[in-house]
Amino acid sequence: ISGRTNKSCRKRWIHSLDPSLHKGRWSAAEDTKLIKAVHQHGSQWWKIAKQVPGRTDDQCAKRWREKLDPSITKTPWSKEEDLILMGGFKVHGKKWNTI
Repeated sequence: ISGRTNKSCRKRWIHSLDPSLHKGRWSAAEDTKLIKAVHQHGSQWWKIAKQVPGRTDDQCAKRWREKLDPSITKTPWSKEEDLILMGGFKVHGKKWNTI
């Protein structure tokens, strides 16, 4: 494909066009496989994705970080947390990883 690198073709296929790629909602079975794989491989997302058929390493990482990681606090924000966040924003701006 003129003007495209081999890397960009590979990434386009793996992350968008591969017919075996599953997009959309995660099933409970997929979540279970993901949790088990994270316990086995830590944050080696390429290894984890091999144990969750139809999902990419990026999909697995995002699902874990945003929904399944047990260290995520899902309770409502406290007043103290709001104050800490506001103070962090004043010091660091939109550098969310730093905050």
